[in-house]
Amino acid sequence: MITPILETERILLRPLKASDAETVYQNWTSDPEVARFVRWSVHTSKADTITWLTEVEANITSEKHYDWGFVCKESNVLFGAGGLFYNEDHGMFEPGYGMMQAYWGRGLATEAAKAMLDFAIDELGETKLFVCHAKENLASRKVIEKLGFIYQKDGTCESYDGERVMENREYLLYA
Repeated sequence: MITPILETERILLRPLKASDAETVYQNWTSDPEVARFVRWSVHTSKADTITWLTEVEANITSEKHYDWGFVCKESNVLFGAGGLFYNEDHGMFEPGYGMMQAYWGRGLATEAAKAMLDFAIDELGETKLFVCHAKENLASRKVIEKLGFIYQKDGTCESYDGERVMENREYLLYA
């Protein structure tokens, strides 16, 4: 299935493209605070962001990866991104998200994640989803719990580049 456009009250979730690189790099992928608790490492150049977005574009028809850019309807600003990927270790989809600091604390992560979860349940037919967050990331903990995920256990996860191992909390959502 091609990654569809999703819409909430305040956000348009649309497929990302390589031409978004400048905005994405300036708004959040170059920010160490945004990358602090996630599996991807801070992008040190626009080329890093182009590489990532090129992979995202190539996966637009994948049935294991769904990635969206988050556009604020009010300002038309591309302020973040998120998606669902099939976590092979857990045998189910896992949501993730990140956004520029200026948009933190407004409930937008919860709103965007809810749209992605609704897509997973209603369109993909998923009945169980996995998510985790770095233990220190209390904001993501609040989002995850608001969405109805149930804490399972503590664990660890490795960054995509293998440079960091983070202690985390793992959750499941039963649809």
